[in-house]
Amino acid sequence: MKKWWVLLTLILSLSLMLSSVAAHFDPPGSPAIQVTVYLLGVSLNEDMDDGWNGYADIVGKYKIVHTGHESKSGDISMIYYDWDTLKGRMGYISKILLYTHNECSPLSEITVDVNLEEYNDILPNTAIGSGSIKISKPGRYIINSGKGKVLIEVKTTPAVLYSEECSYFHDQPDEYASSIVTSSGGYVYDWQLANMMKMWIANRTGYANMVFIFNQCFGGGMIDDLKEKLKGTGDAAFLSASKHDETSWGLADGYTPASWPEMSKRGFTRPEGYYPKEVGEELERTGRDAPTMKEMAKRAEQQDARGPYGLGFKETPQYTSIGKGDSIKIGKKADGSNVASKHAILFAGDADSKRHWNNLDRAYKALKKQGFTDENIIALAGNGKTMPDGTNVPTYVDGPGTKKALFEAIINVSKKMNKNEQLIFWVSDHGNRERTETALDKAIKDPVKQTVPPRETAKRTGQISWDLDEEFLKVIKLDPNNQPYVSILVEATPVVIEYGEYFLENIKLYVNENELELELIEPIIAYDEEPDLDAYELVYLVDERILGEENLIEVEWSGDAEMFVEYNIMGLMISTGGINELEPKPIEVVEEQTLFDLLREYVPTYNENADNMPGFIKRIAGNERIDLEITLENESILNIGVVTEGGYIMEFSKGKISNPTMRVWTNEGVARRIINSEDPASTGVNALKMGEIRYSGVGFGRTLRIFVVKIVIKVYRIVEIIGDLFG
Repeated sequence: MKKWWVLLTLILSLSLMLSSVAAHFDPPGSPAIQVTVYLLGVSLNEDMDDGWNGYADIVGKYKIVHTGHESKSGDISMIYYDWDTLKGRMGYISKILLYTHNECSPLSEITVDVNLEEYNDILPNTAIGSGSIKISKPGRYIINSGKGKVLIEVKTTPAVLYSEECSYFHDQPDEYASSIVTSSGGYVYDWQLANMMKMWIANRTGYANMVFIFNQCFGGGMIDDLKEKLKGTGDAAFLSASKHDETSWGLADGYTPASWPEMSKRGFTRPEGYYPKEVGEELERTGRDAPTMKEMAKRAEQQDARGPYGLGFKETPQYTSIGKGDSIKIGKKADGSNVASKHAILFAGDADSKRHWNNLDRAYKALKKQGFTDENIIALAGNGKTMPDGTNVPTYVDGPGTKKALFEAIINVSKKMNKNEQLIFWVSDHGNRERTETALDKAIKDPVKQTVPPRETAKRTGQISWDLDEEFLKVIKLDPNNQPYVSILVEATPVVIEYGEYFLENIKLYVNENELELELIEPIIAYDEEPDLDAYELVYLVDERILGEENLIEVEWSGDAEMFVEYNIMGLMISTGGINELEPKPIEVVEEQTLFDLLREYVPTYNENADNMPGFIKRIAGNERIDLEITLENESILNIGVVTEGGYIMEFSKGKISNPTMRVWTNEGVARRIINSEDPASTGVNALKMGEIRYSGVGFGRTLRIFVVKIVIKVYRIVEIIGDLFG
């Protein structure tokens, strides 16, 4: 499988869309457990009674080695075995404690050695025999010891007092994506939520601190992207009911205290989720009893009825933080001072059970007790009108639990945020988990786009301005004969489509205060099973002399004010134009042949796995003539021609290819690093992010076609591609 990813990364450079968050060290697990080893009994295979007292008098020694922990040796005191009664059967005794130790799950391997003898007062003891056993899970075990047997028991008991030692945040693997299920439309994927929070709040307004609480299934998978995107921007705490690969649990609609007394004892008076009930109780604690977020997570984990220390272990609560997130309290900064004001978003998308609404109700009431006002709480749930039983939603519900409503809520909250404000983001109801390529395919087709925030750098009233990230403009030297251009992608909303070119022609674009000439307007059709109009691309010619590493892009409306409507810019690209004709002088070297042969070996494996590629990749690279240019260590150039048909490589030859439709640039170090990597896809991702691999179409029209596909995809990694540029 590794080989086809190497070529996929080098030739297509499309794995940029996958997360590059690295996993942490191997974790301990929940729960914390007390491990105990008991001696329960012995038996003999023959009568060893010496006639003195009517019993075989058994003594011995034992040694226990607990892998990664400690060892213990000791004596086995006198055990009397009555052969006349037992005749080889196990003789049970009052259990004797041999060993105890606290550790994190799972149980580390334990080795138990025993050596038994028949005791004699005058003569030397008679050997019974010795034996050993390795144990990796709790239970009862028999150790064969020559003429005898020893029965031992290994028990593990949750050690709730040591829970903090074994709580661990499990990163979600890059191959999977978690999401929040909504009442209609597409899911809210982990990277999308992280992008919105970074763009609209972390980068745009700042914050005192933020707290994220995910009660839905697979909620732990929502955290890693948020943590990565918000790292270094402030203090934040993240809690979830379960790991990225676990469902979360709650009481069914038919629950009553009488139907399950044990849950009634735990305080459940109505159907609720196990974890959100415990978190809700902690949320409402005020004054001296108010917990920090770390304390809240610890107590919720300990009290969760289906958590590691509950009645039945089904969900593993998760907690992690950035900055001083451990010290956050409701209404407080990490240093203990008050925030200026508090804000909350409560979301229960597809709330189809009583517990979802009761979870929402508990969270709302807890925040109200903390002094939150209705003006500062946005609650979105179900269809926003009625609950599953047909009754009206609570009056505090502001709207439906849709993806669009959630994105709008984040934008609205951002208008109130600054470095003295606190945000609580709380989710109940359902979650989902699927392979990343499946999630990306769905996200591409999802009509709900992430709105890109403007930066307040406009030079003139009525303009929207962005500062481009300097990484975006690491371009090679420009050919004097080329024609660079800037293009923007304007979302094709019904109103924009109705107004058409008149509206679009009045969108003026400035680069570094220089007005650009609008060259053409081109409709963009999405590359999916049901092609439809996604956007209009507006292409503006630009003089390369006005471009710099940091560029100010400004947009203004020049038409009749009465004809103006709000519009969304989905993406922006600066193209250097026809730079592909520049050709360094080739130098024949031995390394060129070696690298080419190495890459050529991967072609058969790539073709064998071509059908396993995600659908959108095959649509992009289905039929191309690719000029792959690799700069070698001695600054010479290795050109490779690649021809693809239907996603398969039909030709792979050394030298420049005639009439290329796509060009890809990289260097030998990058190519070899990807080839030698255990995970070529992730290595390629990092190379792409650092600008070590570049690609484009050939010619003006061809570049537009390639750009269309890239933007339609990349807009869903908004922080990576556009958020870092605009936000």
